[in-house]
Amino acid sequence: MGNIGRAAAAGALANVGVTEEGANRGRWVEEYQRAVGIPPGSPWCAAFVRFRFEKAAEKLDLDLPAAFPDSGWVPSYEAWAKRSGFWVPVEDAGEGDVQIGDLAVFWFPAKARCAHIGIVVNPRLADGRFQTVEGNTGPDRGTEVEREGDGVYLKRRTKAMLGSKGGFIRIPF
Repeated sequence: MGNIGRAAAAGALANVGVTEEGANRGRWVEEYQRAVGIPPGSPWCAAFVRFRFEKAAEKLDLDLPAAFPDSGWVPSYEAWAKRSGFWVPVEDAGEGDVQIGDLAVFWFPAKARCAHIGIVVNPRLADGRFQTVEGNTGPDRGTEVEREGDGVYLKRRTKAMLGSKGGFIRIPF
């Protein structure tokens, strides 16, 4: 686990409670979107991740790796992680494989791709779940993964919620 990842997780926790002001709009939402150059009104879960990592690196006076995605598109994070050796498929993720600051990537069969992403803030809850902070989602609703929500929320997740082709991105920096 890296210092930037841990700092990004702490920053994400501080953003819990941010809500949209209109569909995929609002002061903070548009700040996240600007971090990756996507227009207001765009889906923003990945933009939130990039924003938090940029701010964490700035706070620590460190640089993000040049290849770290500067994108609002979840598949770009998945592809980068696989190329870089940081991808942990859901079926291979065992005890201790997920750490604070890693990324949880959710597969959506209806889209035939990974289409949602969040930052791990607690890798091991007593009930076997883990916690993430996610942007562009909604409050917990059982086993549902919502990717078109209205804000930044603290979520309780299971590995099964990542979907059959989802996984984790190990963040070593």
